[in-house]
Amino acid sequence: MKIALIEPKPPINVYFFLTHIPLLGPLFIGTMLKKAGHDVRVFKEDIVPVYNEKTDELHPFLKEADAVGFTAITHTINRAYLIADALRRQFPGKRVIMGGPHPSALPHEALEHADQVCVREGEYVALDMFEGRNNDPIVYGPRIDIDDVPAMDLSILQGYQNKRKKLKMKYAPLLASRGCPHNCIFCSVTWMFGGKYRIKDADLVMEEVMMRYKEGFRKGFFYDDNFAGKHEKTKIFLEKLIRADLDFTWTSQFSVHCAKDKELVTLLKRAKCQTMFIGVESINPDALKDMQKCQSVNMIRESINTLIKAGLRVHSMFILGADSDTAETIEETIKFSRSSGSATTQFSILFPIPGTKLYDNMKEQNRIYINDWRYYDGSHSVILPKNISPLKLQNKLIHGYRYFYSRKIIHWLASRIGFFVWKVLNKQYMKYIRHFTRKLRKEGVVKDGVLTLKGFRTDALPKILPVVTRRKLRPQVP
Repeated sequence: MKIALIEPKPPINVYFFLTHIPLLGPLFIGTMLKKAGHDVRVFKEDIVPVYNEKTDELHPFLKEADAVGFTAITHTINRAYLIADALRRQFPGKRVIMGGPHPSALPHEALEHADQVCVREGEYVALDMFEGRNNDPIVYGPRIDIDDVPAMDLSILQGYQNKRKKLKMKYAPLLASRGCPHNCIFCSVTWMFGGKYRIKDADLVMEEVMMRYKEGFRKGFFYDDNFAGKHEKTKIFLEKLIRADLDFTWTSQFSVHCAKDKELVTLLKRAKCQTMFIGVESINPDALKDMQKCQSVNMIRESINTLIKAGLRVHSMFILGADSDTAETIEETIKFSRSSGSATTQFSILFPIPGTKLYDNMKEQNRIYINDWRYYDGSHSVILPKNISPLKLQNKLIHGYRYFYSRKIIHWLASRIGFFVWKVLNKQYMKYIRHFTRKLRKEGVVKDGVLTLKGFRTDALPKILPVVTRRKLRPQVP
């Protein structure tokens, strides 16, 4: 069989540093399908687009493929649906399968555009689905043994050709664990992968590192949602990496808790960890409670200070707009981002990913005022905040980036240019939230502590934002 696996491109890539880093799901599934004898090609659309909507033209391999699979997050699901609809229209007999966080959370929505949907983990069910032995519309993937996840065959990834026997990729994609021991209200990881944090055998991880090193990689990115979720097991791998003494630096995501273990911090430095992506979220203690973060403000301050003193580069990640956030507490968090000594930073607006507790809460409280999935990327306000207007929250995000990246002229220019482009691409969105904010000020009533419109039903809004901005926003009476 010829099988195409697609990672759809986002409408706006707000996480520009991840543009050339592919999702792992298509690579794991693709590697397994290739080992079973299939002709598999994985397309990351940031690199190789597969559909031109202006000409309605599909990539030649998609036309030849017997089956096409999509792995999508909420931010990219509209693009996945667009391509899937074009495939089914032009080639009615072609099988379309969807998986990933968004289809897993809303499988019935995804089934409107596909023949099958895989919910949660797909490694144990993908072969049966693509080969036609399992034809159930919704297939529930069981929790896998992470040691069964194969070393990825990067040759199936289109656009990453070999050059002098070296892959044209800067960062080697790697994985040492799956899941997270925490359960933050806004994160889909625990729902997607279960509450059990699974660590891959250190020897297997080391084998894959050596494989990538021999392919020419000198930098790596571990996709782990929490690289050091279990310190003692993490130390076993780090010690093996240190003994290998490779010219190889790497990056991953961590919680602030890792800095409490001084031995772990020392091993991270010796193992040539270059940048640590730290989930700080906020220095408003009440906002941390809102998000169910098991960390205090003092722990955050001490942890970042410890890591920087150890010579590790910190990339701090913040979330603005929790229920306890005000314009003042958000400003304090923004100022802390720079005073913390972090080398780089990332700000996001709190948004509800389907499948999370936050999404369920916001639906129940009728606080989602944008249903268009393209805006669910952390750079757009889509839920009604409690103590700040949607427009002011949006402007705080832009201000945060400009404030942090104002110390060096090149960063200052990049932040200004970046958000100029962002505003150009988001004219409809900015028009909508300005209109909505004015509407709240004029006709808003406080309901359960939230300024909202009387009788307004957010779930009645259309899925496409331009439809909303072309007509007057009217309350929807149940």
